[in-house]
Amino acid sequence: MFRFLTRGLTPVGFVMALLAMPLEASAQVSPSPTPALPPGVYMTTQDAAIGAAPGKSITFPVQVMNTTAQQQRIKLNVENAPKDWAPVFQDRGFDVSEIELLPGKDNTVTFQLTPPPNTPAGSERITLTGTTGTGQTAKLDLGVTINAAAGSGTLKLTTDYPILRGSSGTKFEFKATISNNTGKDNTFGLSATSPGNDWLVYFQPAYDQKQISSIAVKSGSTQDVNVEVQSPQTAKPNDYPVSVKVSDDAGNSASVDLKVTIIGNYKLDINPQQQLNTTATAGQAKTVQIVLANTGSAPVQNISLAANGLPNGWTMTFSPDKVDSIDPGTLRQVQATLTPAPKAIAGDYSVTLAATSTQASVNKDFRITVETPTIWGWVGLAIVVVVVGGLVWMFANYSRR
Repeated sequence: MFRFLTRGLTPVGFVMALLAMPLEASAQVSPSPTPALPPGVYMTTQDAAIGAAPGKSITFPVQVMNTTAQQQRIKLNVENAPKDWAPVFQDRGFDVSEIELLPGKDNTVTFQLTPPPNTPAGSERITLTGTTGTGQTAKLDLGVTINAAAGSGTLKLTTDYPILRGSSGTKFEFKATISNNTGKDNTFGLSATSPGNDWLVYFQPAYDQKQISSIAVKSGSTQDVNVEVQSPQTAKPNDYPVSVKVSDDAGNSASVDLKVTIIGNYKLDINPQQQLNTTATAGQAKTVQIVLANTGSAPVQNISLAANGLPNGWTMTFSPDKVDSIDPGTLRQVQATLTPAPKAIAGDYSVTLAATSTQASVNKDFRITVETPTIWGWVGLAIVVVVVGGLVWMFANYSRR
């Protein structure tokens, strides 16, 4: 063939023949164009089968095409998806049931499913259809595999110290860690279930004092959150559970159980609703009623009473001088006997009453007003009468002269 082609050719013609041969060969191996789709309506998606965890929203981008020569109004239907999966078509954030396409045009809508959190592991086949007014129908088969094990670990909430102990009225500070393995950056809402209405639970970001109700966590990262639990003063010794939860709009959630153990709050008071004061007479005993109150949340035991700072020659005794126990919110009366010194000068004095136990103690000032004994009052009156009588006698006798 080469000899046939080159026979009778000039050198220039021979070169031109050689240059022409590759061009002809190239034209012979060029690919043929992709054939156009026949006229009709079509539905397709890139990922037709997806595996997901229960409780997590699943989305399929569905492309709907109109290859006919007429404008088509296409009704979208779901043939066999579980009803409790909330199947829905959406476009630009709105639910849609029909779309209108010009000839040769297409549009992509989102088909979304949300299997409930308690969905068992297994596979589901779902059929979508698009039907025109002229009866043309497009079908799209989808597959969803629910793997219950995949749900664990997508979002976690953990703490190193789930149990804290302290007295009532204490603020307990827990640190919880959010692990975001949902596959995308996300903002999680924070909530808690407290033991009662008089308990306060609030959240703070690590190393900050502001209170928050949600927090952003990047995909594959962790974020610490401080959980502050304020117990009331009236909380009795017991264990109090606190449940903390994080969740997002896609149905991902995680929780952690915390516990506050109240060991009791020990507080004593003396005469909580009245002042400590009395009057007394020098050298004479005076009986005073003292009230001991347990204002804490746990019993206070073995309480001793004493008076500190008594002036010289004064005495003060208590009956009983030791109280075995006082329950929370209760009162005990103690009789105190005060005796100022016989030569105590009239005026105001102050001593300190002390109630002490190994669990709690209290000190309060006790004001005492000392009055002159009655006999000295009469003596003073007699002296005044004698002086006045003497002056009258002197004035009467000397005035005659």
